[in-house]
Amino acid sequence: MYKVMVVDDESLGRKSVCKMISELALDVEVIAEARHGEEALELIRISKPHIIVTDMNMPVMNGQQFLEALYTNYAEIKVIVISGYSQFEYMKAAVTYQACEYVLKPISLLDLKSALVKAMEASHNHLTLQQQKKFTQDMWQLRREVFFQHVTSRRITNVIDIQTQAEELAISSARGSFRLAVCMFRNFQDISIKKFHGNADLLMYSIENILAEVLSSERLDVAPLIYKSDDRMSLCLYAPESSYDEKHIRHLLTSFHNVINQMLQLDVVAGLSRVFTKLERLPEAYDMANDQLRNNTLYATDFLLNSQEQYTGASPAASELLTVFELKTLQQALAAGNGGECRELLRNLLRKADKMSGLTIREGQRSLKKLTEMAAAEMSDMVIVYPQLFDARSLAGIVDHSQFNHFIEQFSEATEEYHASKGTTSSVHSMHEIAAYLDTHYFEDISLIDIATRFHLDPSYLSKQFKSVTSENFIEYVTRKRMEKSCELLHMSEYKISEISELVGYENQRYFSQVFKKFTGQTPSEYREKYAAKT
Repeated sequence: MYKVMVVDDESLGRKSVCKMISELALDVEVIAEARHGEEALELIRISKPHIIVTDMNMPVMNGQQFLEALYTNYAEIKVIVISGYSQFEYMKAAVTYQACEYVLKPISLLDLKSALVKAMEASHNHLTLQQQKKFTQDMWQLRREVFFQHVTSRRITNVIDIQTQAEELAISSARGSFRLAVCMFRNFQDISIKKFHGNADLLMYSIENILAEVLSSERLDVAPLIYKSDDRMSLCLYAPESSYDEKHIRHLLTSFHNVINQMLQLDVVAGLSRVFTKLERLPEAYDMANDQLRNNTLYATDFLLNSQEQYTGASPAASELLTVFELKTLQQALAAGNGGECRELLRNLLRKADKMSGLTIREGQRSLKKLTEMAAAEMSDMVIVYPQLFDARSLAGIVDHSQFNHFIEQFSEATEEYHASKGTTSSVHSMHEIAAYLDTHYFEDISLIDIATRFHLDPSYLSKQFKSVTSENFIEYVTRKRMEKSCELLHMSEYKISEISELVGYENQRYFSQVFKKFTGQTPSEYREKYAAKT
């Protein structure tokens, strides 16, 4: 399987390309994303992609500089360039630094598949025998991880299928007993922002490599196997019971904690399952270890490993942090639009949490879940304006008091801003105003990010609201305006098609013709001839 990295400063653009790649029937997987060239170069050292799909127009380090750095330092990586328009400098850079393919937006699945096939062939041909051996080892490890993820998430449940694939992947302990440890990390979010430019995947790759180094001294035939959880927020350690009792696992994880604490200022928070006898019971082991992890205290420091040899599925009794009465009081304050009262109630919640020495991670997360569900029901559009506060994955990642406190502060500020915005006229940032602006600036090189910045809006919120009001997404609206103007100009014989292309915002006439035909069903020349025949 070939590993792919996607580089684009626009989040929507990255996600779109990743989704398209996942839909292709190719032996590829997106293993990393980056927002610009500098971040990508840092991530390459950890994730070691075979193929990079990159935009050209990016901040910090633009596409030309990025291609040069790749050509100089990572000649074995094959590059596919994607750009919204074809500038000579971009084309020249792609040729100079030997990019495999140059694909113009809007990207079609066929074009992307063709470019990836070409890059895969080039990557394979470039590998030396030694590299091919390393490549095989990497693929073997990746296949194992995917297999464990599938079994853990119950995507593979048939016992025969599980045992057959385990044998194919040489998982020697598949028919024996095992324990599973699940590890998460305090200060993960802060360190991700401070040291890894907010790239959580890059930090997790670093942590995984450190754990692999800690385990490198173990006997290869019985060493625990590592894999990331589906959400990439925790590391799982599959340890054969014949060689690893609880004491041994605790010792390994303590060593692991000491190393990442020294190198990355992170603390390990872990849960350990009891012994299970068959690999098909891995989902139960994961649920148990994950449950035990959340039995650890939220306000603790240093290394924590919670285990339970006799698991009953019942959670330990704990004091309730956010009671029904307190939640109801908060709901009334939100409904009344009283941002100040909301802030005071949330501060009281933090003070109460500070005094609960035995407050578990589970109870902290449960309280935040109650809070966000109540807010979503009371103020549904707040979910659109502040999506980061309602992301279940983010809530599940809160395992220490600093993250918990930070979330409460963010939620408090968001509710105040939300209520304050209700007192201003909606026309200030209305979608109609934005549409009017696009009506007069459609020919410029403008993106959703540009407009969101100009009108001080969140890009995701703008995208959803714009389509809700205009019944078209941003690109569709701009394209339609350009095509309507093109039709108008084609009625005038004094303009050449190349001139019309530039007047409506397309520097590449060929690309303009492709978009025009897709919009009208005719080429610009055919449209002009048909109109001339009628007059």
